[in-house]
Amino acid sequence: MAILELVVGAVFVLAGGLMAAGWKPSRSVVRLPERERSLGGFFLFGVLYAGAAAGCTAPLFIAVVLQGMSLGPVLGVGLAVAYAVGMSSVLMVVTSATALGGSSLTTVLSAHTRTIYRAAGVLLAVSGVAEMYYYFYGFPEVFPQ
Repeated sequence: MAILELVVGAVFVLAGGLMAAGWKPSRSVVRLPERERSLGGFFLFGVLYAGAAAGCTAPLFIAVVLQGMSLGPVLGVGLAVAYAVGMSSVLMVVTSATALGGSSLTTVLSAHTRTIYRAAGVLLAVSGVAEMYYYFYGFPEVFPQ
């Protein structure tokens, strides 16, 4: 499993470098179906999105809660609530800005799509370098060996 850190880091650096240089695949890899525009459709989309996102967020959430519970039930519940508030506040701000800003926000973001795409590539490459650094050197001050 440890070798995956090196492989994933290298893939992140390569993909991030290509994105930062402005390269995009010639065609879309994923075709999303048209979704139903009703209250039930939006609810179902939210439920499915949350389920898919749980694969990314659940391991960190479980680690935070278990660490907190090892220090006591009050701290464990407090950490779980703080985590939930922190994660949901970001989503609420973005959702509210999108709902209130509507097309004007979309227009502003669309004008800067290339810059956003390239910045995401830089962040992806940096995360790949960090992943490879962890593979070779670890972070002893964060994760004692």
